[in-house]
Amino acid sequence: MQPEKAIIFGPIIIFFLIFGVLVIGFLTVVVKLIAKGKAMAWKGTLVDKLYKTGQDIDSDRVTHFYTLVFKTDDGKELKVGTSKQMYDSYEIGDKAEKKAGELWPKKIA
Repeated sequence: MQPEKAIIFGPIIIFFLIFGVLVIGFLTVVVKLIAKGKAMAWKGTLVDKLYKTGQDIDSDRVTHFYTLVFKTDDGKELKVGTSKQMYDSYEIGDKAEKKAGELWPKKIA
């Protein structure tokens, strides 16, 4: 490579290599978190429903956060972020089961 080209393209190549490593690292973390969530299996009872709102500083947009809190048969407490529809479909005391391979728990009778 000619020295002039190395001076111009060297920093650009280094930048894209660093950026590529960061993107690949981020995607790896996301994939591992999803895989861990899908691998979990539990049964439990809904003990609490949490609702929070947050407002964007730059705009007047309000974001809603819905969370269901389950106490598993093992005695652990799990918080599951959900949609409004799932949040509204559960009542405290409802039993749920999350099977391995699924992302969301389902109500059981």
